[in-house]
Amino acid sequence: MKRLLYFLSALLAPFSKADGAKLGSDGDPIRRMLFASQSLEEQVKQMHLNGEPGGFQDIADAAKLAREGKKQDAIARLQNALQHPDNETRIILWTWAGLRELGMQPDGSVAGEVLGAVIEMPSGGGYDTLAAYADGTARYLNFSGKAIFWDQPDEKIKALCKSLIDSTIPASGAARPRTTLSLPKGDAQVTLLTRSGNYVIVNPPQSVVEAGAALMIEMMNGVKQGKNAPAPKKED
Repeated sequence: MKRLLYFLSALLAPFSKADGAKLGSDGDPIRRMLFASQSLEEQVKQMHLNGEPGGFQDIADAAKLAREGKKQDAIARLQNALQHPDNETRIILWTWAGLRELGMQPDGSVAGEVLGAVIEMPSGGGYDTLAAYADGTARYLNFSGKAIFWDQPDEKIKALCKSLIDSTIPASGAARPRTTLSLPKGDAQVTLLTRSGNYVIVNPPQSVVEAGAALMIEMMNGVKQGKNAPAPKKED
């Protein structure tokens, strides 16, 4: 695994810039939002609402209702958020984080479904973070502060996101609840994002690392070809 990580570090050098940027650091809110597990109030703090109806607005409304002590109304608003057909994966995960906060749990038939995977890999004295979601969006944060935020529809990227997510399933028996979003202190790890919460596998199998490498390579190739802007965007 270490050999592959060294190879990836060399491959990613053109996208890196040791400029002291804090993107991807331990306390970076953008990195933490990749895990889509924040409380309702934490979610609202990071939102940039535009006044349009949708999942984000429903979450913001639910947070306000919960703050006012209107728990059942807040739950109803979050349940409404799940009904939007164009929801991105992270909205689904954030909505369920809010529902769990209010005492609701997903049905057992979907509770453990892996909707996303986040790999954290030691690199350059820090950590690189790669997130893949079931909707085909992806995020890569380099330890130096450079990043690729992939939101453009692309069938190959979506297939590689699915491959990464699927690669975690055989090892899921070793997953344990993730109780902190702090960067790991040693080896690589992968976090499984589900409706019932986040679960981490320390030192994941080579198949997971290789699936992550394939996704990163395709993302970088896409940037080189002008398919997707490499600069980070504000989280909506």
